[in-house]
Amino acid sequence: MKIRLLIILLTFGVFVFTSCNNDDDASPLEPLNGTWNLKNIVGGFAGIDDDYETGMVTWTFYTQNSTLQVENNTNQETIYSGFETGNYSYTSVQNNGNEYILINDEEYGGYLIDVDGLVINQNEIQDGVGSDGFILKFER
Repeated sequence: MKIRLLIILLTFGVFVFTSCNNDDDASPLEPLNGTWNLKNIVGGFAGIDDDYETGMVTWTFYTQNSTLQVENNTNQETIYSGFETGNYSYTSVQNNGNEYILINDEEYGGYLIDVDGLVINQNEIQDGVGSDGFILKFER
């Protein structure tokens, strides 16, 4: 009787531990999670190419509640440095294998995360190709 009870408990334990998997709740936005430092913005009608020191402009993505917190410490002399300091809602959509980010329910551009960091390209939009947008490059 004790052996049968032990076998039942072991079998139950194996099923419990092998069937538990926490990626059922994983968000497709998970790679964005965390703080990103703006390193460079290039493009636009004026053809800017501005570099930023680490910590000058940070974007922190909170994937649990789809919130983007921006800390922008640039001066007003820059042509474009992204969003002002504040909190924004964001979401990601996939279309034809490409990822796009929407900030405050407006499409901001296509994005890609690779070994070099996060790149947001405002010239890549879901309905075709934009023009005179900016390309923002971030690092962790």
